[in-house]
Amino acid sequence: MENLEKTKAVVASILRIPADGLSLDGPLGESVTLDSLSLAEIASALDDEFGVRLPSEDLTATMSLRDLAELVGRAPRRQG
Repeated sequence: MENLEKTKAVVASILRIPADGLSLDGPLGESVTLDSLSLAEIASALDDEFGVRLPSEDLTATMSLRDLAELVGRAPRRQG
């Protein structure tokens, strides 16, 4: 569950909205419009927070926060 809360905080920070304004199961693009740059920023921020490489093309505006946290949990960790 810690991944989920951290993921939510990271996404809220990038989108500049309160974390409690994000639904865990609704599409990420439900609250705000997400473009490819926003998704790349989210991927980069998750890389910094969790040490994982998530290609921004794996992220979609229709993905939920819960799906994203699960993806972070399965992603390979950076070495070193």
